Amino acid sequence: GDFVYPVHRLDRATSGIVLLAKSSSAAAQMGSLFAERRVSKSYLALVRGHCEAAGRIEIPLIAARGRDKPDGHPFREPQEAVTEFRRRQTFEIPLQSYRYPTTRCSLVDVNPQTGRYHQIRRHFNYVSHPVIGDTSHGDNRQNHFFRSEYDLKRLMLAAVRLEFPHPWTKRRQAFECPPAVEFNELVDRLQAFEVRHP
Repeated sequence: GDFVYPVHRLDRATSGIVLLAKSSSAAAQMGSLFAERRVSKSYLALVRGHCEAAGRIEIPLIAARGRDKPDGHPFREPQEAVTEFRRRQTFEIPLQSYRYPTTRCSLVDVNPQTGRYHQIRRHFNYVSHPVIGDTSHGDNRQNHFFRSEYDLKRLMLAAVRLEFPHPWTKRRQAFECPPAVEFNELVDRLQAFEVRHP
């Protein structure tokens, strides 16, 4: 029954950890940790295609508050945005998807180094590996395939771990949360189509 203070946000369609503070002073302390990039955020995503084994995406992005502003407005100035990732598994489903004879996707561990609007979703779309189920920045043909073949009705992106120094004790805190049930169910079904890379 207490009032809580959201310390950060997740996209509405993303499952996983959200950090809440029980006091305004704790929220302010945690806000400083996020601003100083002392909070490590880990996500799990299923993306289109077979992506590289690991990589770093550095593409500046316009902030959320700049989306509707005219060109030349200060908020329209792209801001630094960095996303690191490591491929965990790749899959090749023996069913045609659009013009390709099979459907490929990759399960990736993602660590955003900055926190821009829809950063992970926009970055993976920019490198031609959009997140499966993303109706804003994704591949609608691929989304249709996963809806019709696997009854997928969600974004395949989950915030699975947060790690940071406690604002007062300075002891390292780590919190984990498994992906949503539907996320895990689809990944389990894809195991039969895993492709091993050398």
